[in-house]
This record gives sequence, C-alpha cells and structure tokens, in this order.
Amino acid sequence: MTSSPSRPFDESARRIKSALPAGRHLVVIGSTSFHGPDSHQLCTAIGSALAPHTELTAVTGGMEGVQATFSRSFAKARLQSGSAVNLFHLLPAGMPACRKGVTLSAGTDFFERREILGRIGDICLVIEGGPGTQHEATVAAACEIPLLPLGRSGGYARTLYSQMTAPPFADKADWTLLNDHNAPLQSIVDAVVRLTLALMSP
Repeated sequence: MTSSPSRPFDESARRIKSALPAGRHLVVIGSTSFHGPDSHQLCTAIGSALAPHTELTAVTGGMEGVQATFSRSFAKARLQSGSAVNLFHLLPAGMPACRKGVTLSAGTDFFERREILGRIGDICLVIEGGPGTQHEATVAAACEIPLLPLGRSGGYARTLYSQMTAPPFADKADWTLLNDHNAPLQSIVDAVVRLTLALMSP
C-alpha cells in the first residue's frame, strides 16, 4: 500500500501523543464486524483484563466491531474500579465523537487517520482485520512499534501472525497461544495480557 510523504503524519502523531496521558499507549485495531466465532468474546474479555493495568492508555480508530467492543469493556471496567478511563479514539476531522472515551481529530480522511494511528502506540494489538487494519499495522511496523496479532481470530491478524516470530522478551508459549484454536478462551486472554505488558516494558 502506497503511503503519502510521512513528515506531516509524523508531526500529527507527535501532536496527538502529547495530548495523551503519560504512560504506555496500546493501540487496538481490527475488523469493523466480527467473523471469528469467539472474536466478540475475546475483545470483551481482553478489554476487561487489561483495564486494571492503569499504566496503559488505550487508543483506537473509533470504529465498530473490534475497536468498539474492546472500548466498551475497557471503559466499563475502568469506571467500575474508579480509575481514570484513559481511552482515546482517533477519527478524521468533522466526524462525530465516540460514546466512550475522548475523540481526537486525526487527518482529513480515513487514509490519513490510518497513517497517524499507526504511529501512536507503544504496542499494537491486532484482532481480525482487513485492508485498513493491514495499512495501520504496516505503518506501525515501519515505525518499529511491536505488533501483537491474535492469529486465532482470523483475517489480517492470522496473516500477520504467520509472517512473524515471537519478539524478544515475549514468552514463546504465550506467543503460540495467540494462534491456538483449541485453547480455552481465558488462556488466550491471559496470554494477551502477559504479552502486552512484556512488550510494553521500558
């Protein structure tokens, strides 16, 4: 996929990152509708499981499906615990704000938004996904942002998983669980949490 000159996107990403809370930034990307049989459950459970780790700020592209489901679960758990929600969404200028979290303007269209979103995170969690997700993940990889593809969910996450090996400091057993179709859902969720925290360590 051809990108526009990167400098304006780099500058926009720096501006947005300066508006985010201090700490580590988790970008969540994926399909706008679910295809995997338990992807909805996984998104909900992962959002709840990551919420207690208050050093994390979650950032999405403000879309339905994976991002909205994760966001609802993450925000609900943060609110129930009395913690700051620290949930942000990037959408092109002029788009309506998301119901949960804070919506920030990023670019003038979805191509530009994807270019900026791909530059924001300290780690990028990929669940299912199509061409838009591929675009965001490709940008993140070019920026040397660690990618965490939930291969079990299918879509671009499965393709990406097949192209990768476990990153340094990632537990190999946890990495294998990302693509295990027979493992219990809770085992997958626990592996995602452990890998997220390991890959986001300074």
